This record gives sequence, structure tokens and C-alpha cells, in this order.
Amino acid sequence: MSYPVEYATEQDAVGLGCINNDSFQTRLMLSAMFPETDEPTLRTYKSYQAMKHLANPEAHVVKITDPTSGAVVGYGRWLIPAVLGVPPNVPELSEQAQIYAKDPVAFAPQPMNANVYAAFRALLDAGRKRYTTDRDMTLDLLATLPSHQGKGIGTAMLRWGIELADSLQTRIYLEATAEGYPLYIKYGWKRLEEIELDLEKLGCHGKESFFLMMRDPVPQ
Repeated sequence: MSYPVEYATEQDAVGLGCINNDSFQTRLMLSAMFPETDEPTLRTYKSYQAMKHLANPEAHVVKITDPTSGAVVGYGRWLIPAVLGVPPNVPELSEQAQIYAKDPVAFAPQPMNANVYAAFRALLDAGRKRYTTDRDMTLDLLATLPSHQGKGIGTAMLRWGIELADSLQTRIYLEATAEGYPLYIKYGWKRLEEIELDLEKLGCHGKESFFLMMRDPVPQ
């Protein structure tokens, strides 16, 4: 089945929040960050975060919709520097959505372990600073609703960005989980470094690992 990739709008934010939460709900980091929060509350918070990215002119937020149910089942977030000349796609946002977009963390569920959040952001930001330039695209998020995984939805969104990057002759950087790592290797990414978030040092349990990866463009 063919899955058209489209730009997301404010009306998709609830669906994007569900995908973001449900695709990563088993991550130790999420439970460490929000130790007492239920799933519906987390999905709502993730929808507020989606508003922030929808409002960012360099964040190209794409979706795939199930043709039968009309539900959003795929969520991709590509950061494309303005210097590359790709026209921004910023949907019109309601007044309330603009409030969420300005600072979604202000609406985070409580209690929230701010130290885990800060450590995670610092870890990713440091990696991007080490390896990217102002001409590199970044795949900031790629997720499929668990009930629709294995159908080629993630691959369709991945190809969307790959084709764009190859046309621009620019690299694509990302941080992969162990689950996503084989897919990115298959499509031309190379491993740069493995980084680790040690939750034990933050008073929680376990560790989370991510693989920093880069894909060079295919010559046209």
C-alpha cells in the first residue's frame, strides 16, 4: 500500500502526541522523567510539544494518515536549516496553540524530574554541536503508531526526507535508538558514536543509549 506523506496541522496535534508517547512509552527515561503520570496525561503533554514544532519554520512536521480510519499513524519531524532554501511550512495556529508552542514544558505533568529532562537535552545538544553544520538536515523524530508498525509507514516518511536531502546534496544527522538503528543503516546512515544517559546518576534506575548517525547525500 502507498502512504502519502503530508504536512501536519494543529488539528493533527492530538494524534501526533499519541504517536510520540505510545511509540516510546517503554523508554526508561520517560518513566524517570514523569514517575507518577498516566498515559492520557502524557499523550496530552506530547500534543503540546507538537505545537512547538509546528510553529518552528525550520521544523518540517509530516504525517501519514490511515486511509481507512482517517487517524494519524505516522509522525516525522525534519529540521531543515533556512540556508538550504526550503520554503517553511508553518500552519496557522490558534491562540491557545501558540501559548503551548511558546513553552510546552510549562504545561508538563507534575511531578516532573527536571534534572532528567535537562540531562537528556544537554546530551543531544552536545552531540549535534559536535557533528553538525548549519547546512545539515536533522531527523529529529520518526515514529509510527505501534498498531501500524511493520507496514512501511516509517520507511515512507524516511524516503521523503532522503529524497529531499539528496536533491539538496546535504547530509542528514539523527540520534537512533537500538530499535531504529538497523533501519537507518539500511538506508545509508553511518554510526558516529554511541552516547549514554546514565539515569542512576540522576537518582533513577537504568541507562538509555542512543546512536549518533550521519547519512551523506547520494550524488545526483
